[in-house]
Amino acid sequence: MSPFFSIVVPCYNRADILPKVVQAILRQDYQDFELILVDDGSRDTTLAVMHELAATDPRIRPFGKTNGERGAARNFGARQAGGQYINFFDSDDEMYPNHLRVVKDYLDANGPVELVHTGYEILDEHDRLVQEVCDFRASTNEALIHNNFLACNTVFVRRDVALNNPFVEDRALASAEDWELWLRLASKYRFHSIPAKTFCLREHEGRSLNTIAPDAVKARDELFAQLMRNNPAFRQRYPQHVQYFVANRYTFITLILALAKNRKKETLRYLWKALQADPTVLWRRRFLASVKHLL
Repeated sequence: MSPFFSIVVPCYNRADILPKVVQAILRQDYQDFELILVDDGSRDTTLAVMHELAATDPRIRPFGKTNGERGAARNFGARQAGGQYINFFDSDDEMYPNHLRVVKDYLDANGPVELVHTGYEILDEHDRLVQEVCDFRASTNEALIHNNFLACNTVFVRRDVALNNPFVEDRALASAEDWELWLRLASKYRFHSIPAKTFCLREHEGRSLNTIAPDAVKARDELFAQLMRNNPAFRQRYPQHVQYFVANRYTFITLILALAKNRKKETLRYLWKALQADPTVLWRRRFLASVKHLL
């Protein structure tokens, strides 16, 4: 019999911390799930550790593949999934025991919705609270235009929806591949919100968002802007926000380049591109901060 949930965990060089992550997942209050571990071409012993863990619990299913970044690893895992809902969980965060239970209770009460997400907290390396993300009084579908506050761990996607809407596997989009998918899905479906804290995201120097280089940011946000501008469903769902979103991608590039201090010409070019996309960007904080760092 197929499980209700499939938890897909992409891993790359996580041999040292994976046992602790898996241990937390196995402590769920709701136990009808499978755990799909996908080794994305690690250079350490991650795959061997996966097989050792699988020997301790039949719900753990280890897989190995050539390296293709997290989006490709998640898509691979989704194709192996047998659950009714798929949750993509990162290999360096901690799942709380209520993570699956609160979602199952919500689905029992509201039916088989396409998308649902929970809340979470961010802790630093010393377990001090940095931020709580649990207040969802504003519509998630609308809020996603401005910021990706949904950690990948928080979203549960009905299996048929996940398979029909995979992550973009272009490496250039790495670290924004989840936000791009959430916006693509938000253009078609409603995000249902559960204001319960079900995991913690731990801040550390090795997180991809903390290590991305300026040129990678430029390539990523150029691609991100292009993908959303060319997406018919996005343009139809958010007709007043397409250029707003594109301009915000350019201003993010400008701020990163401005902080680099030695790329003034490029910074000015992206400031101009942002203004051409949406003149109201002139009054946004990121645009003004970029100008300040140029002076």
